[in-house]
Amino acid sequence: MSDRQMQLSWPRGLLVATAIAILLLALLYALALHDTPAAQAQTSGTLSMAITKQLDGSPVVTVGQYIDFTIRITNTGTISITKLPVIDNYDAKVLRFDQASPPPSTIDNGLLTWTTLPTDALSGPLQSGQTITINTRFRVIGISDLTINHVRIQDAIGQGGQSGGDGSDQSGGKTEGGRVVIEKSLEPGVSPQSGRPVTFTITVRNEGAADLVKVPIQDSYQAEYLQFWKAAPPPSQSASGQVSWEDVLPQLGLTSLRPNEALTITTVFTALKALDAGVINHAGVIGLRDEFQNELAAPQQAEVPIRIIAGPSEAQPTATATPKPRSKPQQATPTLETPAMPTPTTIAITATAELTASVPTSDSIPTPTLVPAHLPRTGTGDPSSAWLIVALALLLGGVLALLYRRVLSR
Repeated sequence: MSDRQMQLSWPRGLLVATAIAILLLALLYALALHDTPAAQAQTSGTLSMAITKQLDGSPVVTVGQYIDFTIRITNTGTISITKLPVIDNYDAKVLRFDQASPPPSTIDNGLLTWTTLPTDALSGPLQSGQTITINTRFRVIGISDLTINHVRIQDAIGQGGQSGGDGSDQSGGKTEGGRVVIEKSLEPGVSPQSGRPVTFTITVRNEGAADLVKVPIQDSYQAEYLQFWKAAPPPSQSASGQVSWEDVLPQLGLTSLRPNEALTITTVFTALKALDAGVINHAGVIGLRDEFQNELAAPQQAEVPIRIIAGPSEAQPTATATPKPRSKPQQATPTLETPAMPTPTTIAITATAELTASVPTSDSIPTPTLVPAHLPRTGTGDPSSAWLIVALALLLGGVLALLYRRVLSR
Protein backbone atom coordinates (compact mmCIF):
# COMPACT_ATOMS: atom_id res chain seq x y z
CA MET A 1 0.00 0.00 0.00
CA SER A 2 1.31 3.47 -0.96
CA ASP A 3 1.89 6.23 1.51
CA ARG A 4 -1.06 8.16 0.14
CA GLN A 5 -3.46 5.36 0.76
CA MET A 6 -2.21 4.97 4.34
CA GLN A 7 -2.75 8.62 5.00
CA LEU A 8 -6.37 8.34 3.82
CA SER A 9 -7.20 5.16 5.94
CA TRP A 10 -5.93 6.51 9.29
CA PRO A 11 -8.56 9.26 9.73
CA ARG A 12 -11.21 6.85 8.64
CA GLY A 13 -10.25 4.32 11.36
CA LEU A 14 -10.28 7.05 13.93
CA LEU A 15 -13.80 8.03 13.01
CA VAL A 16 -14.95 4.44 13.21
CA ALA A 17 -13.39 3.99 16.66
CA THR A 18 -14.94 7.21 17.87
CA ALA A 19 -18.35 6.15 16.63
CA ILE A 20 -18.05 2.79 18.36
CA ALA A 21 -17.04 4.51 21.61
CA ILE A 22 -20.02 6.83 21.42
CA LEU A 23 -22.35 3.90 20.86
CA LEU A 24 -20.94 2.13 23.91
CA LEU A 25 -21.38 5.23 26.06
CA ALA A 26 -24.94 5.62 24.85
CA LEU A 27 -25.67 2.02 25.72
CA LEU A 28 -24.22 2.38 29.23
CA TYR A 29 -26.17 5.57 29.78
CA ALA A 30 -29.36 3.88 28.71
CA LEU A 31 -28.71 1.02 31.11
CA ALA A 32 -28.02 3.50 33.92
CA LEU A 33 -31.26 5.31 33.26
CA HIS A 34 -33.09 1.98 33.43
CA ASP A 35 -31.75 1.17 36.94
CA THR A 36 -32.29 4.67 38.36
CA PRO A 37 -36.04 4.29 39.30
CA ALA A 38 -35.32 1.17 41.36
CA ALA A 39 -32.45 2.85 43.15
CA GLN A 40 -34.54 5.93 43.79
CA ALA A 41 -37.38 3.76 45.13
CA GLN A 42 -34.95 1.97 47.47
CA THR A 43 -33.56 5.24 48.69
CA SER A 44 -36.95 6.72 49.36
CA GLY A 45 -38.29 3.59 51.27
CA THR A 46 -39.11 3.50 55.03
CA LEU A 47 -37.14 1.82 57.80
CA SER A 48 -39.49 0.83 60.64
CA MET A 49 -40.20 -2.14 62.88
CA ALA A 50 -42.48 -3.31 65.74
CA ILE A 51 -41.30 -5.13 68.88
CA THR A 52 -43.33 -6.87 71.61
CA LYS A 53 -42.38 -8.72 74.79
CA GLN A 54 -44.74 -11.00 76.69
CA LEU A 55 -44.50 -13.05 79.89
CA ASP A 56 -45.75 -16.56 79.24
CA GLY A 57 -48.16 -17.76 81.91
CA SER A 58 -49.42 -16.12 85.08
CA PRO A 59 -48.15 -12.65 86.07
CA VAL A 60 -47.85 -13.89 89.68
CA VAL A 61 -44.91 -16.26 90.17
CA THR A 62 -43.07 -17.73 93.15
CA VAL A 63 -39.41 -17.77 94.11
CA GLY A 64 -37.61 -20.68 92.49
CA GLN A 65 -40.01 -20.87 89.56
CA TYR A 66 -38.75 -20.66 85.95
CA ILE A 67 -40.47 -18.11 83.73
CA ASP A 68 -40.32 -17.54 79.97
CA PHE A 69 -40.53 -14.34 77.93
CA THR A 70 -41.22 -14.17 74.18
CA ILE A 71 -39.80 -11.26 72.15
CA ARG A 72 -41.14 -10.67 68.61
CA ILE A 73 -39.69 -8.19 66.08
CA THR A 74 -41.51 -7.49 62.81
CA ASN A 75 -40.19 -5.43 59.85
CA THR A 76 -43.06 -3.00 59.24
CA GLY A 77 -41.11 -0.86 56.73
CA THR A 78 -40.29 -1.22 53.06
CA ILE A 79 -36.54 -1.65 53.47
CA SER A 80 -34.83 -4.90 54.40
CA ILE A 81 -33.04 -4.76 57.73
CA THR A 82 -29.47 -6.00 57.74
CA LYS A 83 -28.49 -5.13 61.33
CA LEU A 84 -30.80 -5.40 64.31
CA PRO A 85 -29.21 -4.78 67.75
CA VAL A 86 -31.50 -5.91 70.62
CA ILE A 87 -31.02 -5.06 74.32
CA ASP A 88 -32.95 -6.81 77.14
CA ASN A 89 -32.90 -5.35 80.67
CA TYR A 90 -34.08 -7.20 83.80
CA ASP A 91 -33.84 -6.87 87.59
CA ALA A 92 -30.94 -9.09 88.64
CA LYS A 93 -32.14 -9.08 92.28
CA VAL A 94 -35.39 -10.70 91.28
CA LEU A 95 -34.52 -12.69 88.12
CA ARG A 96 -31.53 -14.83 87.17
CA PHE A 97 -30.86 -15.47 83.47
CA ASP A 98 -31.00 -19.12 82.50
CA GLN A 99 -31.00 -19.43 78.67
CA ALA A 100 -32.19 -17.86 75.40
CA SER A 101 -32.77 -18.80 71.77
CA PRO A 102 -30.96 -17.51 69.80
CA PRO A 103 -28.25 -17.06 72.46
CA PRO A 104 -27.30 -13.46 73.32
CA SER A 105 -23.98 -12.02 72.17
CA THR A 106 -23.16 -10.73 75.67
CA ILE A 107 -24.49 -11.46 79.16
CA ASP A 108 -24.04 -8.95 81.94
CA ASN A 109 -25.61 -8.38 85.35
CA GLY A 110 -29.19 -7.46 84.43
CA LEU A 111 -28.40 -6.96 80.69
CA LEU A 112 -28.58 -9.19 77.60
CA THR A 113 -27.55 -7.98 74.10
CA TRP A 114 -27.86 -9.40 70.59
CA THR A 115 -25.57 -7.72 68.06
CA THR A 116 -25.65 -10.20 65.14
CA LEU A 117 -29.36 -10.24 64.39
CA PRO A 118 -31.10 -10.94 62.07
CA THR A 119 -28.32 -13.09 60.63
CA ASP A 120 -28.25 -15.45 63.63
CA ALA A 121 -32.00 -16.11 63.32
CA LEU A 122 -32.58 -15.96 59.55
CA SER A 123 -29.15 -16.32 57.93
CA GLY A 124 -29.86 -13.07 56.05
CA PRO A 125 -31.63 -9.70 56.23
CA LEU A 126 -35.08 -9.26 57.75
CA GLN A 127 -37.34 -8.64 54.82
CA SER A 128 -40.35 -6.34 54.86
CA GLY A 129 -43.25 -8.00 56.73
CA GLN A 130 -41.06 -10.73 58.17
CA THR A 131 -40.83 -11.54 61.93
CA ILE A 132 -38.12 -13.02 64.12
CA THR A 133 -38.65 -14.43 67.61
CA ILE A 134 -36.36 -14.47 70.67
CA ASN A 135 -37.19 -16.75 73.61
CA THR A 136 -35.64 -16.05 77.02
CA ARG A 137 -35.87 -18.00 80.26
CA PHE A 138 -35.20 -16.73 83.80
CA ARG A 139 -35.46 -18.13 87.30
CA VAL A 140 -37.17 -16.12 90.02
CA ILE A 141 -34.77 -15.55 92.93
CA GLY A 142 -36.28 -12.56 94.75
CA ILE A 143 -39.56 -11.28 96.14
CA SER A 144 -41.08 -8.15 94.60
CA ASP A 145 -44.53 -6.62 94.32
CA LEU A 146 -43.76 -5.64 90.72
CA THR A 147 -40.80 -6.45 88.51
CA ILE A 148 -40.46 -5.01 84.99
CA ASN A 149 -38.49 -6.53 82.15
CA HIS A 150 -37.61 -4.13 79.28
CA VAL A 151 -36.49 -4.84 75.73
CA ARG A 152 -35.51 -2.36 73.00
CA ILE A 153 -33.98 -2.07 69.51
CA GLN A 154 -31.14 0.43 69.13
CA ASP A 155 -29.84 1.79 65.77
CA ALA A 156 -31.10 -0.74 63.26
CA ILE A 157 -29.62 -0.46 59.76
CA GLY A 158 -31.41 -1.02 56.45
CA GLN A 159 -30.04 -2.63 53.32
CA GLY A 160 -29.39 0.75 51.70
CA GLY A 161 -27.40 1.92 54.71
CA GLN A 162 -30.30 3.75 56.32
CA SER A 163 -30.13 3.87 60.15
CA GLY A 164 -32.16 5.09 63.05
CA GLY A 165 -34.79 2.41 63.30
CA ASP A 166 -35.72 1.55 66.90
CA GLY A 167 -38.56 0.33 69.19
CA SER A 168 -39.16 -0.93 72.71
CA ASP A 169 -41.59 -2.86 74.92
CA GLN A 170 -41.82 -4.25 78.46
CA SER A 171 -43.48 -6.98 80.47
CA GLY A 172 -43.52 -7.98 84.12
CA GLY A 173 -45.43 -9.28 87.09
CA LYS A 174 -45.37 -10.01 90.82
CA THR A 175 -43.02 -12.44 92.51
CA GLU A 176 -43.89 -14.10 95.81
CA GLY A 177 -42.06 -16.21 98.35
CA GLY A 178 -42.37 -19.98 98.50
CA ARG A 179 -45.10 -21.82 100.36
CA VAL A 180 -44.52 -23.99 103.42
CA VAL A 181 -47.15 -26.08 105.22
CA ILE A 182 -46.81 -27.27 108.83
CA GLU A 183 -49.05 -29.92 110.36
CA LYS A 184 -49.27 -31.48 113.80
CA SER A 185 -51.13 -34.63 114.74
CA LEU A 186 -51.74 -36.84 117.75
CA GLU A 187 -50.68 -40.46 117.71
CA PRO A 188 -53.61 -42.27 116.04
CA GLY A 189 -55.72 -44.66 118.06
CA VAL A 190 -54.47 -43.44 121.45
CA SER A 191 -56.59 -41.51 123.96
CA PRO A 192 -54.45 -39.22 126.15
CA GLN A 193 -54.63 -40.24 129.79
CA SER A 194 -53.24 -38.43 132.79
CA GLY A 195 -50.03 -39.95 134.06
CA ARG A 196 -49.34 -41.51 130.63
CA PRO A 197 -47.16 -40.39 127.65
CA VAL A 198 -48.74 -38.34 124.84
CA THR A 199 -47.00 -38.47 121.43
CA PHE A 200 -47.27 -35.84 118.67
CA THR A 201 -45.89 -35.75 115.13
CA ILE A 202 -44.90 -32.42 113.50
CA THR A 203 -44.62 -32.38 109.69
CA VAL A 204 -43.09 -29.56 107.60
CA ARG A 205 -43.66 -29.75 103.84
CA ASN A 206 -42.03 -27.55 101.17
CA GLU A 207 -44.68 -26.66 98.59
CA GLY A 208 -42.62 -23.91 96.94
CA ALA A 209 -40.25 -24.00 93.96
CA ALA A 210 -36.99 -23.23 95.80
CA ASP A 211 -34.99 -25.28 98.29
CA LEU A 212 -35.33 -24.43 101.97
CA VAL A 213 -31.97 -24.06 103.70
CA LYS A 214 -33.14 -23.06 107.19
CA VAL A 215 -36.17 -24.45 109.03
CA PRO A 216 -36.67 -23.22 112.63
CA ILE A 217 -39.58 -24.78 114.57
CA GLN A 218 -41.34 -23.75 117.78
CA ASP A 219 -43.65 -26.12 119.66
CA SER A 220 -45.81 -24.54 122.40
CA TYR A 221 -47.96 -26.28 124.99
CA GLN A 222 -49.82 -25.60 128.26
CA ALA A 223 -47.53 -26.61 131.09
CA GLU A 224 -50.52 -26.99 133.40
CA TYR A 225 -51.64 -30.10 131.50
CA LEU A 226 -48.52 -31.36 129.71
CA GLN A 227 -44.90 -31.84 130.68
CA PHE A 228 -42.22 -32.21 127.98
CA TRP A 229 -40.38 -35.52 128.11
CA LYS A 230 -38.38 -36.08 124.92
CA ALA A 231 -38.24 -35.47 121.14
CA ALA A 232 -36.55 -36.86 118.04
CA PRO A 233 -34.45 -35.02 117.09
CA PRO A 234 -33.79 -33.35 120.47
CA PRO A 235 -34.74 -29.64 120.62
CA SER A 236 -32.17 -26.84 120.71
CA GLN A 237 -33.97 -25.18 123.62
CA SER A 238 -36.52 -26.34 126.15
CA ALA A 239 -38.44 -24.19 128.62
CA SER A 240 -41.70 -24.49 130.48
CA GLY A 241 -44.43 -24.22 127.85
CA GLN A 242 -42.17 -24.31 124.76
CA VAL A 243 -39.55 -26.38 122.97
CA SER A 244 -37.76 -25.12 119.86
CA TRP A 245 -35.33 -26.11 117.13
CA GLU A 246 -33.15 -23.26 115.81
CA ASP A 247 -32.63 -25.16 112.55
CA VAL A 248 -33.88 -28.71 112.37
CA LEU A 249 -32.17 -29.55 109.04
CA PRO A 250 -28.65 -30.28 110.40
CA GLN A 251 -30.14 -32.33 113.26
CA LEU A 252 -31.82 -34.53 110.65
CA GLY A 253 -28.65 -34.76 108.55
CA LEU A 254 -30.07 -32.54 105.77
CA THR A 255 -28.57 -29.54 104.00
CA SER A 256 -31.84 -28.45 102.41
CA LEU A 257 -35.48 -29.35 102.01
CA ARG A 258 -36.23 -29.56 98.31
CA PRO A 259 -39.59 -28.75 96.67
CA ASN A 260 -42.33 -31.30 97.47
CA GLU A 261 -40.22 -32.88 100.22
CA ALA A 262 -41.27 -33.12 103.88
CA LEU A 263 -39.60 -33.67 107.25
CA THR A 264 -41.06 -34.95 110.53
CA ILE A 265 -40.36 -34.41 114.23
CA THR A 266 -41.72 -36.58 117.06
CA THR A 267 -42.40 -35.07 120.49
CA VAL A 268 -43.46 -36.91 123.63
CA PHE A 269 -45.14 -35.30 126.65
CA THR A 270 -46.57 -36.56 129.92
CA ALA A 271 -50.21 -35.74 130.60
CA LEU A 272 -50.49 -34.22 134.07
CA LYS A 273 -54.23 -34.06 134.69
CA ALA A 274 -57.59 -34.54 133.03
CA LEU A 275 -58.98 -32.02 130.57
CA ASP A 276 -62.37 -32.12 128.87
CA ALA A 277 -61.37 -30.30 125.67
CA GLY A 278 -59.26 -27.42 124.44
CA VAL A 279 -56.37 -26.37 122.21
CA ILE A 280 -53.35 -26.97 124.39
CA ASN A 281 -50.62 -27.71 121.85
CA HIS A 282 -49.57 -25.95 118.64
CA ALA A 283 -46.49 -25.73 116.40
CA GLY A 284 -45.18 -22.95 114.15
CA VAL A 285 -42.30 -22.05 111.84
CA ILE A 286 -40.69 -18.58 112.01
CA GLY A 287 -37.55 -17.45 110.17
CA LEU A 288 -37.68 -19.79 107.17
CA ARG A 289 -35.04 -19.10 104.49
CA ASP A 290 -34.76 -20.37 100.92
CA GLU A 291 -31.67 -21.03 98.84
CA PHE A 292 -31.62 -17.39 97.68
CA GLN A 293 -31.64 -16.16 101.31
CA ASN A 294 -35.18 -14.85 101.10
CA GLU A 295 -37.05 -14.98 104.41
CA LEU A 296 -40.42 -16.59 103.86
CA ALA A 297 -43.62 -15.57 105.55
CA ALA A 298 -44.55 -17.77 108.51
CA PRO A 299 -47.23 -20.34 107.65
CA GLN A 300 -50.35 -20.77 109.73
CA GLN A 301 -49.69 -22.56 113.00
CA ALA A 302 -50.82 -26.13 113.44
CA GLU A 303 -53.08 -26.69 116.46
CA VAL A 304 -54.08 -29.95 118.12
CA PRO A 305 -57.17 -29.94 120.36
CA ILE A 306 -57.06 -32.92 122.68
CA ARG A 307 -59.04 -34.40 125.56
CA ILE A 308 -57.20 -35.94 128.50
CA ILE A 309 -59.03 -38.53 130.52
CA ALA A 310 -58.22 -39.22 134.17
CA GLY A 311 -55.70 -41.97 134.79
CA PRO A 312 -55.53 -44.46 137.67
CA SER A 313 -53.15 -42.25 139.66
CA GLU A 314 -55.47 -39.24 139.54
CA ALA A 315 -58.04 -39.03 142.41
CA GLN A 316 -61.55 -39.43 141.20
CA PRO A 317 -64.47 -37.80 143.00
CA THR A 318 -66.81 -40.51 144.34
CA ALA A 319 -70.42 -40.18 145.43
CA THR A 320 -70.97 -40.43 149.23
CA ALA A 321 -74.10 -42.36 150.27
CA THR A 322 -76.29 -40.45 152.72
CA PRO A 323 -77.35 -42.81 155.55
CA LYS A 324 -81.06 -43.16 156.03
CA PRO A 325 -82.39 -42.33 159.55
CA ARG A 326 -82.87 -45.49 161.54
CA SER A 327 -86.32 -45.96 163.01
CA LYS A 328 -86.63 -46.40 166.80
CA PRO A 329 -87.24 -50.05 167.55
CA GLN A 330 -90.62 -50.72 169.04
CA GLN A 331 -90.79 -52.66 172.31
CA ALA A 332 -92.79 -55.85 172.13
CA THR A 333 -95.81 -55.72 174.44
CA PRO A 334 -96.28 -59.07 176.15
CA THR A 335 -99.80 -60.50 176.17
CA LEU A 336 -101.09 -62.04 179.33
CA GLU A 337 -102.90 -65.34 178.89
CA THR A 338 -105.67 -66.13 181.45
CA PRO A 339 -104.56 -69.14 183.46
CA ALA A 340 -106.86 -72.16 183.75
CA MET A 341 -108.86 -72.10 187.02
CA PRO A 342 -108.51 -75.15 189.25
CA THR A 343 -111.29 -77.73 189.30
CA PRO A 344 -113.55 -77.17 192.37
CA THR A 345 -113.70 -79.86 195.11
CA THR A 346 -116.51 -82.42 194.63
CA ILE A 347 -118.42 -83.48 197.76
CA ALA A 348 -120.36 -86.72 197.49
CA ILE A 349 -123.22 -87.78 200.01
CA THR A 350 -123.82 -91.54 200.28
CA ALA A 351 -126.79 -93.52 201.69
CA THR A 352 -124.90 -94.58 204.81
CA ALA A 353 -124.94 -91.09 205.88
CA GLU A 354 -121.24 -91.07 205.77
CA LEU A 355 -119.90 -87.92 204.53
CA THR A 356 -116.78 -88.49 202.54
CA ALA A 357 -114.86 -85.59 201.25
CA SER A 358 -112.20 -85.99 198.56
CA VAL A 359 -109.57 -83.37 198.91
CA PRO A 360 -107.32 -83.06 196.02
CA THR A 361 -103.70 -83.45 196.79
CA SER A 362 -101.15 -80.97 196.00
CA ASP A 363 -100.08 -83.07 193.07
CA SER A 364 -103.50 -82.94 191.51
CA ILE A 365 -103.94 -79.21 191.88
CA PRO A 366 -102.93 -77.54 188.63
CA THR A 367 -100.50 -74.75 188.98
CA PRO A 368 -101.55 -71.57 187.23
CA THR A 369 -99.27 -70.76 184.28
CA LEU A 370 -98.72 -67.30 182.82
CA VAL A 371 -97.51 -67.52 179.19
CA PRO A 372 -96.46 -64.27 177.57
CA ALA A 373 -96.76 -63.81 173.81
CA HIS A 374 -93.06 -63.12 173.60
CA LEU A 375 -90.27 -63.84 176.01
CA PRO A 376 -89.40 -60.76 177.98
CA ARG A 377 -86.02 -59.16 177.37
CA THR A 378 -83.53 -59.62 180.14
CA GLY A 379 -80.87 -57.28 181.24
CA THR A 380 -82.56 -54.34 179.56
CA GLY A 381 -83.88 -52.70 182.73
CA ASP A 382 -87.37 -52.31 181.20
CA PRO A 383 -89.89 -51.19 183.92
CA SER A 384 -92.73 -53.16 182.33
CA SER A 385 -90.92 -56.45 183.10
CA ALA A 386 -90.79 -55.65 186.82
CA TRP A 387 -94.53 -54.84 186.96
CA LEU A 388 -95.30 -58.08 185.20
CA ILE A 389 -93.42 -60.11 187.78
CA VAL A 390 -95.25 -58.32 190.64
CA ALA A 391 -98.66 -58.99 189.02
CA LEU A 392 -97.86 -62.69 188.68
CA ALA A 393 -96.76 -62.94 192.27
CA LEU A 394 -99.97 -61.29 193.52
CA LEU A 395 -102.12 -63.58 191.38
CA LEU A 396 -100.36 -66.72 192.58
CA GLY A 397 -100.72 -65.59 196.21
CA GLY A 398 -104.49 -65.04 195.73
CA VAL A 399 -104.95 -68.54 194.30
CA LEU A 400 -103.08 -70.17 197.21
CA ALA A 401 -105.07 -68.17 199.77
CA LEU A 402 -108.37 -69.34 198.22
CA LEU A 403 -107.31 -72.96 198.35
CA TYR A 404 -106.19 -72.66 201.92
CA ARG A 405 -109.52 -71.13 203.00
CA ARG A 406 -111.57 -73.95 201.42
CA VAL A 407 -109.48 -76.53 203.24
CA LEU A 408 -110.08 -74.86 206.57
CA SER A 409 -113.82 -74.55 205.98
CA ARG A 410 -114.14 -78.29 205.43
